[in-house]
Amino acid sequence: MMKKMIRSMALVLAVVMILALAGCVNNDQTGKGVYTYNDYLTLSPSNWNELTYQDSNDTNIMSYIGSSFFSFDYKYDANGKIVSGEFEVVYGAATKLEDVTAKYAEAWGLPADGSGYAYKITLREDLKWENGDPIKAEDFVYTMQEQLNPLFRNYRADSFYVGATIIVNAKNYAKQGQAGYGLPKTDVYSTDLDSSLIFTLAAPEAVVNGTVLLEECAMRTYYGFPASYDAAKCAAYLAANEIPDSAFTAEVAAKMEGKTLAEIKADAEMKAAWDALIGWWQTEPNEELHFFLVESEYPEISFDKVGIFVGDTEYEIVVVLQNPIDLLKEDGSLTYKAAYNFSSLPLVHKETYERLKKAPTEGSTLWTTTYNTSADTTMSWGPYKLESYQAGKQHILVKNDKWYGYSLPENEGLYQTDRIVCEIVKDWKAAWSLFQAGQIDGIGIDVTIADDYKTSSKAYFTPSDFVGSLQLQSDIEALKAREEPGINKSILGYTEFRQALSLAINRAEYNQTCTTASKQGFGLFNSMHYYDVANGGVFRNTDEAKQVLCDVYGVNVNDYASLDEAYASITGYNLELARQKLTEAYNAALAAGDIKATDTVKLVYGSGAITEAVSRRFNFIFDSWKELCKGTPLEGRLEMVLEDKGTNWANDFRGGAYDICAGGWNGAAWDPGYFLLAYLSPDYMYSAAWDTSAAMMTFTMKGVGENGEDITETMSLIDWYNCLNGQGAYDWSSNALEESQRLQLIAALEKEVLSVYYSVPLENSFSASMLSYKVDYITYEYNTFMGYGGLKYMTYNYDDADWAALVAAQNNELDYKK
Repeated sequence: MMKKMIRSMALVLAVVMILALAGCVNNDQTGKGVYTYNDYLTLSPSNWNELTYQDSNDTNIMSYIGSSFFSFDYKYDANGKIVSGEFEVVYGAATKLEDVTAKYAEAWGLPADGSGYAYKITLREDLKWENGDPIKAEDFVYTMQEQLNPLFRNYRADSFYVGATIIVNAKNYAKQGQAGYGLPKTDVYSTDLDSSLIFTLAAPEAVVNGTVLLEECAMRTYYGFPASYDAAKCAAYLAANEIPDSAFTAEVAAKMEGKTLAEIKADAEMKAAWDALIGWWQTEPNEELHFFLVESEYPEISFDKVGIFVGDTEYEIVVVLQNPIDLLKEDGSLTYKAAYNFSSLPLVHKETYERLKKAPTEGSTLWTTTYNTSADTTMSWGPYKLESYQAGKQHILVKNDKWYGYSLPENEGLYQTDRIVCEIVKDWKAAWSLFQAGQIDGIGIDVTIADDYKTSSKAYFTPSDFVGSLQLQSDIEALKAREEPGINKSILGYTEFRQALSLAINRAEYNQTCTTASKQGFGLFNSMHYYDVANGGVFRNTDEAKQVLCDVYGVNVNDYASLDEAYASITGYNLELARQKLTEAYNAALAAGDIKATDTVKLVYGSGAITEAVSRRFNFIFDSWKELCKGTPLEGRLEMVLEDKGTNWANDFRGGAYDICAGGWNGAAWDPGYFLLAYLSPDYMYSAAWDTSAAMMTFTMKGVGENGEDITETMSLIDWYNCLNGQGAYDWSSNALEESQRLQLIAALEKEVLSVYYSVPLENSFSASMLSYKVDYITYEYNTFMGYGGLKYMTYNYDDADWAALVAAQNNELDYKK
């Protein structure tokens, strides 16, 4: 399990193999009037520090020890009943939110007539840490400074300079001191500089000579080339439009890229090209510098230049954003984005955090911290606090009596749970035995018992935004490096081979065999992904999204009466075509010398833990692929092994250490444009070696020009993504375009990702679960915004003492079939 969530805008990388839901071993501390919720996990949380946590396991603790400024809540009718499918956004740790763009426009360079760029958040004045220390605006400002601290390069820092919530200068502060290529520090050119000047026409953030570009050369800026124009495109444009029929050509420019001016002058062909280029450009002395960068680094910047600071009172936080977000409606009430994009800011306890900072160890240059990794390093400002923690065994949370929420009238009768006890139970069968014995309060219904228990009165079924997928290794060099005589892996680098693997899996049968309630999955998004939350717009239900899957899976819409009928016919399973694609890949690899006629293809399927569920999935996939190989050159020549890769399974896969894993993403379900980051950014992708800055897409964005005209461009996938999120050559963010217009680009990018087959969707996750007779949710109708209400609304039918007596009377074996 791995990656981004908490502020619900972010993402959480999740693993298919671990499907256990809530539930855990009880302990001896039972009593009259005490209500304990017993939970279990298959892997232990290891780091619940908001600044650095990596996987969804960590949120098991983190979600209880923090608070939100704004949150979703149920909407009730006049009779006090929950309104199905609807929601309200309410204040929590904050009492007021104000748009203060006009007040800070001049000081921060914001549009004078703009809105949504700067917000003032007024905190409650009774916020406290579990030890009683007060919480004020300065604590959030301090925490953000530590979040972005360049000495740490914290894993979560990019949450505030990538995506929807970009704080002004957050990136510059976080990256200060990092080396790269930047503009020359002189305005005067002399030949003495030739050996230090690096020729590049590339855009910022590109990598040249293994070095990132901190800036672009002055010529690009003056000329106005958009970020979507890479070095090759710039050179081609100049050669064709400015100095045609000259020694400067795109081919020679490619040779010049990354060379020093001294190297260029020493080569006759490159020098002739340079002479043509500067001869066209130069009208004033020293303009030679306009085509070059030099070794540099992000400059130092003080934190007072970052867009977060204490307002006019000690309980006011002001946040200045690079791109506007509409957190307030016209009537001043909160939009859903307040709870979704801006539910809170990270918060650490300053004294504790400072005490736990660790200087770099030998071989490293980065500082670290042990904050929030054990009971004695953890501080809570949420409804529960961590009482004890034993890695790999158990953790216990109890009510935090300093939490402001317990004194609120609206919470009267809520938060009935006094204690949360969670133990690590790796084997589902062991957990099932404990559930039947009354020692677990919730459990997922495994496929092995589904027939007997899916109709239980305590069974409920939950849709999820999680799309379970196979992840296929993208690092070709790593595949080749792990080959041995007679053992081939690099055929996995062929797109047709990966496509064959995808087409060979019968997704309907897979889900029937390997899951309890999940359904066939074909795309990166499922029915839980909303492109227009305010109007109930589900991405997968749009014509654009349906067309993508028809295209990817070879369904000709013209063969059907309607797009809907064509879409409904998709199965993702075509064994005949799969064998054809496998044979094409094999023949191409054989001709290229990437496989020998006697080689065995041996693929390693890795998992964070080998459970019965993992083994069942592995066996189904391996059997499917053995069937695929029949009648092809690889018949009898494919082997697969299942290996336990431990808690670092995801990072190891991303680093190229093995071949296949099962995983996917959840989080950001209401912002599919942002969610694509999981598949396009090397910081998040499973397919980390796939260079999306070099993968190009020509696309026509319809009706988005100044006068409603279409815009056609060729850009890299990551450049298109940046446009979708207001950071590229065009601002096509949700604040700039109607959601219905943005759909077309979201769909196009989904198609590009699916078409390389590094991620192969298999299942749209639905979980079948049971709660014990001990507890009940407020409702068993799933609400997209509230789930089932969680522990806040959970009620108890028995306290710990009465439950223990009931279980004992049933001889420690409860019947859940009825």
